[in-house]
Amino acid sequence: MPQTTSPTDVEAMLASLARSARRSPDAYLASARAALLRILARPDLLDSTKLLGRGPGLSRNLLFGSEAISVWAMVWAPGAVTPVHDHHCSCCFGLLRGSLRETWYRPISETHAVATQDVVREPGFVACMMPSGPNLHRIANDGPDVAVSIHVYGYDHRAQDTSIHRTYAVAAG
Repeated sequence: MPQTTSPTDVEAMLASLARSARRSPDAYLASARAALLRILARPDLLDSTKLLGRGPGLSRNLLFGSEAISVWAMVWAPGAVTPVHDHHCSCCFGLLRGSLRETWYRPISETHAVATQDVVREPGFVACMMPSGPNLHRIANDGPDVAVSIHVYGYDHRAQDTSIHRTYAVAAG
């Protein structure tokens, strides 16, 4: 018999994930990965209005928040790109729809970084990392279609505006 899941179950799963943030980093990241995989497998459980963009660029839509985590749907219009950045908290994301280019960087100073790896992420991809860094990256939607990703960050959205710790300029490398 197929297992059914409701939006209430998703809310309970995310509340449980928030509680798991107090566990070891490895256990927390495993929980975040499992939660993202469940969400990506059943996007119909998400509020569809939160999966819509609000114009050009990147739209951030809060799905769940607590003192331990913030879960966002990021809607990437074609051409949307983040700065090169690292995070002050844990950062996990999964790609729901579209494709995104993730470029990794190595810092060469407090303000500049050089590219080290460039990968196109496809639907179903999930990545998780702690802020033990340096974990510098930039995400871009180079394609013609809107992309949607789901992000789990280890911070309270009411206390901080963003998960970004620092941004870097790209240096010739």
